[in-house]
Amino acid sequence: MRCVHLNRVGEQCRDQALEGRQLCAFHSRILEDDDPEIRREAVSGRREGTSRFPLIYRVAALVLLLIFLLEAFDPIRSWLGF
Repeated sequence: MRCVHLNRVGEQCRDQALEGRQLCAFHSRILEDDDPEIRREAVSGRREGTSRFPLIYRVAALVLLLIFLLEAFDPIRSWLGF
């Protein structure tokens, strides 16, 4: 039996599947750690209050936002005549 792995184009792998499995030696080695149950537990096990972005990224984003707002504020203020 052929390996059941499909590439991005949709072509099936040409290698033979391992005995008692559906994947060839190459693809079973890559995909053997991919367990949806473990991924689901890892996502649900995350604390609710944590962010995936570190604090330094959030501070940098805030500084950039303030710079852009201050740059936009000057033309608006001069347009209004203040």
